[in-house]
Amino acid sequence: ITVKQTKKQTEVTIDMKTIYYKDELNDDFAATQGIQTKPLPKDYQWIHTGRLWNFFADILYYLIVYPLVKIFNTFIIGLRIKNPRVIKKLKTGCFLYSNHTQHIDPLISATVSGWGHRTYFVAGNDAFSITGLKHLVAMLGAMPIGYNIDSMKEMLRTVTKRIQEKSCITIYPEAHIWPYYVGIRPFTSVSFAYPVALNAPVVASVVTYRKRRWPFRCFFRYPAITVYCSDPMYANPSLSKKAAKEDLRNRVYEWMKETAEKYSTYEFWRYEKK
Repeated sequence: ITVKQTKKQTEVTIDMKTIYYKDELNDDFAATQGIQTKPLPKDYQWIHTGRLWNFFADILYYLIVYPLVKIFNTFIIGLRIKNPRVIKKLKTGCFLYSNHTQHIDPLISATVSGWGHRTYFVAGNDAFSITGLKHLVAMLGAMPIGYNIDSMKEMLRTVTKRIQEKSCITIYPEAHIWPYYVGIRPFTSVSFAYPVALNAPVVASVVTYRKRRWPFRCFFRYPAITVYCSDPMYANPSLSKKAAKEDLRNRVYEWMKETAEKYSTYEFWRYEKK
């Protein structure tokens, strides 16, 4: 921030932060390089069946974290949701696909899905590598990514159970965090195998940013957030599983891209390719 003072007025110029990237698919700006990612233990418990564990997990989620997140999203980040009741109207479990532009994206997704749908989210193994926090993030709904045959089977079993429980599973197909990025990065169809296999509805969402209005600009440096949600999409049953996966991915990607181009117009951080 540059301040130039004259006799008549004071001019303040804010220099926009510019981030340079090389690879849209693999570059990551999450600032988690200090975390030493550890492989999941072979005896990792994907689904907790203990009554005591689940009791405290529900207390933590519904009575502590969810109300605080609701307050934080409303008054601190100025969250607005377009088409807010789309998930609440569903009578089944669903998948929520979103762009990945914040470390707090899971907190935003919890508000988007609403009180009626317990929200889970797919997270990298670095979230389970922090000593003392791996059980906490699991209680809050984090699910690790399967990296081998056995863990991928466990992940599918876990996702199936959560959908049967009418929960909302959030997936970030872009995989890596690009803070305040206004576009939609390319992503593969790998994660769309789950809604195809389970015949579950998919809701696409796009996190966009808007400039704070006066007087909120005096208190908050960062922009406010608006989330746009699509109507439910379903896999095409007339296609093979592989073709249906690609088709569903394409429809979600096109909707997200068109929505971002139309509504994600406030560029707080600029990204330029090297």
